[in-house]
Amino acid sequence: MLPLPEGGLRLRLDFDEAHLLDQLVGQLIDLLRSHSGTALDPDPLFASLEVGGSETPPDDPALARLFPDAYEGAGDASQFRRVTEQGLVNRKLQDALEVSGSLGVGSLPDAGGGDDPQPVELDITDTALPAWARTLTALRLAIAARLGIGDEADHTRLAEDEETRGTLLVYDWLAAILDSLLRMGPSD
Repeated sequence: MLPLPEGGLRLRLDFDEAHLLDQLVGQLIDLLRSHSGTALDPDPLFASLEVGGSETPPDDPALARLFPDAYEGAGDASQFRRVTEQGLVNRKLQDALEVSGSLGVGSLPDAGGGDDPQPVELDITDTALPAWARTLTALRLAIAARLGIGDEADHTRLAEDEETRGTLLVYDWLAAILDSLLRMGPSD
């Protein structure tokens, strides 16, 4: 990751890394769309202000982690969720679509092509950086919910389990990208 002279960052990923990130963001988009109650307004401001939502937390653990109750009391939490949830879904969806659009990886190259796919370099502007940070955070929260990561002991236990180790490595890889983005991002 390199800072750009005009502001923003250049993120360089191996093609396979970029393709994996594109797939993960696509899965996040599908998850968010499955929870959305309306069509996404093309205007990000109106999309994020859309009123509506359910009165109960989602059953899916990843969605429940992405959209937790804002209040301890069931009545207040229900009222707040009913008014704000759709706007929050839309904002996360807008962010993920922006990241997906900037990745623009497409499909994997032919295996018989002989040439190794070229690394993917992405220029992330200062204005796009928040969407990237929020999307990477949402991905990590969704993965943590699905794996059952609540604390460091869970992380250690999952790292020792052969079935979950690979997914945990992806979770940690996303953390490293997020950390780099935040460290290299604008300092104002």
